Amino acid sequence: MRFASDPLDRAALLRRQAALRLGPDAPAGAAGLRAGYLLLRRARALELETGFSLPAASCLELNGWCSALIGAAAEVCPLPPASVRFCGWGEPLPVAGRSGLLEALVLQLVCNSLLYAGPRPNLELRLRAVGGCAHLIYADSGPGLAPDARPGFGFGAARAFARQGGGSFAVRAGGPGFACALSLPLYPALPLLAPPQAAELVADRFSPVYIHLAPRCILPE
Repeated sequence: MRFASDPLDRAALLRRQAALRLGPDAPAGAAGLRAGYLLLRRARALELETGFSLPAASCLELNGWCSALIGAAAEVCPLPPASVRFCGWGEPLPVAGRSGLLEALVLQLVCNSLLYAGPRPNLELRLRAVGGCAHLIYADSGPGLAPDARPGFGFGAARAFARQGGGSFAVRAGGPGFACALSLPLYPALPLLAPPQAAELVADRFSPVYIHLAPRCILPE
């Protein structure tokens, strides 16, 4: 078989491989199910990376989007619901960006906490507005980012989302706990893209919640 060199061709190949593990004729078993979702996760990362340099496509209201993503993540994470917290802001926070990158940003942060912050971490995403900018602050109760840690896809998605919206993304070095912050100017000029509902994300077995959290989440049967 010829190796696909184009990222989108590789993503399509991974999706076909995933379909063999997740389709109606796939062998039963949790290992095969998770392997199929991990293939989808790799495919989605390749698809999103091709858009890292594209301009913002729409306006996203951070309260609605982050509430839905964190709410859905709390439903499928192997943690007590109180361990996954979202603190919204009392006013709308419209920013420029692409929804796929915001989904990847938030859910990959949650996934990293599930993988590296210990067996029962506390996770929190907070929003605020200061000086005409929206601020997204994420933190967990783990040991913090290791000095020799290599930036992964989630950090790449966060930096790309920040560039698209004319903002910045920063990670706190050391610990205790991991923390990062995304700052974006409020930007209501683009068409507003309505956020999904948390229940819809949980009900859709191929939603970004299951794909990005595939290494540790409770997968749909």
